[in-house]
This record gives sequence, C-alpha cells and structure tokens, in this order.
Amino acid sequence: MYIDKLENIIKSNNELSDKYPKEKWDEIELTLGINLPTDYKQFINKYGVGNINDFLWVLNPFTLNSNLNLIEKGAEIREVYIISKNEFPEDFTHDMFPNNGGLLPCAITDNGDEIYWLTSKINDEWHIVVYESRSSECYEYNMGLAEFLYKILTKEVECLAFPDDFPGDKCEFIK
Repeated sequence: MYIDKLENIIKSNNELSDKYPKEKWDEIELTLGINLPTDYKQFINKYGVGNINDFLWVLNPFTLNSNLNLIEKGAEIREVYIISKNEFPEDFTHDMFPNNGGLLPCAITDNGDEIYWLTSKINDEWHIVVYESRSSECYEYNMGLAEFLYKILTKEVECLAFPDDFPGDKCEFIK
C-alpha cells in the first residue's frame, strides 16, 4: 500500500495513534455526506496536521485551523471554484462536489495550487486533479492521494503546477 511506502520517505507522527477513531471519522463523513477514501484517513491518522517540505498541505478535518480544515477550507475553495466556473465555464470544466463526479478539495500548496479528489460512487477509486494557481490549467492523475503523494515525492510522477525544486532531495513532514 502506498501509505506504507510513504512512511519510508516521510516519517509519521507516532503520537497520533488512535487519536482519530472511527466514530470521529463517521461524524466527519456524515457532515460531508460522503465516505472519504481509506488512504486519506490513514494519512491523517499517521501524520495529523502539517506540511510536506514547507509546500504541500493535506487538509485535515480535525484541525481547528480554518485554513487547513477539510470542511472549512474545502467549502471556501469550492465557493471560489464555482464562481470561476460560472465566469469561465470553458476553463473550469469539472463540476464541484456534491454533484456526481464532482471535485472535492483535499490539499493545497503554498503557491495556491489546489489538489482535489475527483469523486465517484466508490470512495477508494477517487482520482486526483491539481488546479494550477496561476491559471485554469489542471492535471489529472488516475490514482488516489497516497499514491499521488508517494509518486510526486519519489519523482515517479511530475506535476507541472508545482515548482521545479519541489520536492527536493529530502522529504520532511513538518508539524
């Protein structure tokens, strides 16, 4: 599994074990109205709140920081996307969750790039879509979040939205 491979690159936060039990995840999923991917829940349970190399932040539904909270920041990102889509429908072609097959934000970068899940009925089959902050360019990856992070960090996959110096030679999860 890619979540285990990730731990070979970026060490997890061992203080977190069982901090986010199933009951808490059930509450979050009830609030969102959808079941989240298993690899995402595993990532949050292993790493908590923080960033990768001072650049990429995976949104966390349990943080009190509204800029990093999956629900609060996710709602803000979705609102802005919908405005952009209404003004420039030819550039913003995806629908937004809760529409069937809509985008749901899951991560952001310090450059303002937005990383989304392309949702589907089967939560563990969601794909990743990255929207560039400086344009309406988007990049789709036929993989889940943990696989995307692993392949970006090992440079097996390139994302043209990200700067050339990311991830760098060493990967670090910073709390």
